[in-house]
Parts: sequence; structure tokens; C-alpha cells
Amino acid sequence: MLPYITIFGRQLSSYSIMAGFGFFIMWLAAWLVTRKRKEIDQNHVPHVALAAMLGLFIGAHILYGVVNSGMLVKAAKDHFSLLHSFGNYLILFGTVFGGMVFYGGLFGALIGAFWYMKVLKLPKYPYFDVMAFCVPLFHGFARIGCFLGGCCYGIECPFGFTFHNALVPSANGVSRFPVQLLESGVEFVLFALIMILYIRKKLSGKLMYVYLLSYAVIRFLDEFLRGDKIRGFVGPLSTSQFISVLMFVTVTVILIVKAVKKKNSTAAQSDASSVEDVADEVVDKISDDVKTES
Repeated sequence: MLPYITIFGRQLSSYSIMAGFGFFIMWLAAWLVTRKRKEIDQNHVPHVALAAMLGLFIGAHILYGVVNSGMLVKAAKDHFSLLHSFGNYLILFGTVFGGMVFYGGLFGALIGAFWYMKVLKLPKYPYFDVMAFCVPLFHGFARIGCFLGGCCYGIECPFGFTFHNALVPSANGVSRFPVQLLESGVEFVLFALIMILYIRKKLSGKLMYVYLLSYAVIRFLDEFLRGDKIRGFVGPLSTSQFISVLMFVTVTVILIVKAVKKKNSTAAQSDASSVEDVADEVVDKISDDVKTES
């Protein structure tokens, strides 16, 4: 479609431009929505965002390297015999770790934000609630960048789009389903729904769980419409489908454990209150008896 855009005589990738724009819109939305929230210190909002983006960048490249680690394994089995210079090693590692995988970026962003909040001793749940609607907003713009660049492309489809100059050569020359735009639209809808919950103070402290569960389902399903093979597979599932299942199960277990603990805590408090009530009744009765005898 449009993998590069020229600005002031300099050629920039469309993905980088859309991701940068998405980051700005994400930060602006977070700043506007949290202005009247006492539990959020707006001075920390841009810093949490930057820590998250740093984690996203590192995590996305690491997971991409893990998915493509076969290249390193193959080179190691050949005792790196085909690499005759330091430049060849740089090319190899640049190829293995040069791309990004969203799930790696997501977990990296959560770790980066958590690290910042832990160091500054900030309450994590209020900020994670904000991240819950910021992440899909950013990701929606980034997916538009994927479409413009031709990466993360869809399956062959008679009513799709045909790339001629995509960054990934295998995407070119075939009509493909615009799975990137589909995911982008769903991400924007998810952003709007979670932001409404946040504004109305619904499910406070649990919005990140809402996002993780929702996105796990979304990503698992739209992977069936993906046509690129580079994303890797774990058995019959793509890497992202495997992570989606694992994340959905993990979050569900966490919520169940939290619910059970809360129920037990409530029951314990209720039992304690009952004991106190009985004790108060006994004391009152003894006091009445003493007054009667007097």
C-alpha cells in the first residue's frame, strides 16, 4: 500500500509514523480522562507511558527473536561457518531480532509500567486501569501502520487488497483479506468500551483483566485470517493463538482465586461480626441482670 512516507525530504516507514501518532493520541486520552481522578497523579502519566513503551519495544523484539530462533540454531549447528565477519553476525542477529511481536510488546509494556510504579511506590491498579484502554487505542493505530506497510498480512481473498510494494515480499501480488484493518477496528471498539467503564467507575481495579481476556479472544480468532507464516507455530496453533489460550486461562484462574479469597475473607468477617454481636448480647444481658438484682 504505502510502506514509506516522505516528510521534509526524509523517508519514514508508515508503521513508525502510525505507531508514533498512536502513542501521542494514547497519552492525550490518558491525560484528558484522568484529570479529575484523585488516585492518579498526572505528573506520572507520561512517565508510566514512556516506561511502558520502553518495555514494549524490548519485549516485542525479544519475542520476535524467540519465534525466529531457528535461524540461530541452524547457524550454530553449522558452527557459524557461513559468517565470515563481524558484519555477518550483525546481519544475522538483526534478522532474528529485527521484527516485533505484539504479545512480547504487551508483556514488556506491563513489566515496564509495573517496574516504574514499584520504584515510585505508586498504586498499581489505578494506573493499570488507565493502561487497559490506552493499549488497544495505541494498537489500533499501529495495526493501520501494519496495513500500510504490508506486514501481518491476511489470507488470500477475492475481495481483499493486493499489495505491490509491501515490506514483506510474500505479501505482494495476491488479493488478501485486510485482517490488519479488521483488528484495528475491533481494537478501537474495545478501547471505547473499556474507557466508558473507566469513566463510569465500573470494575475499577479489574479493567486490565477485562482487556486481557477480550484481546485473547480477539487475537485467537483473527489469527485464522492471517496469511503470514513468519509468526511461527506451536503445534496446530500459531504462536499468538498459543499465547492467547495461555493468557486467557491464566487470567481466568487469577480472577477465580481472587474471588474465592474475597468470599472467604467476607465470610470470616461475617463470622467475626456474629461472634461480636453474640458477645455484646451476653454482656448486655449480664448488665441487665445486675441492674435487676440491684
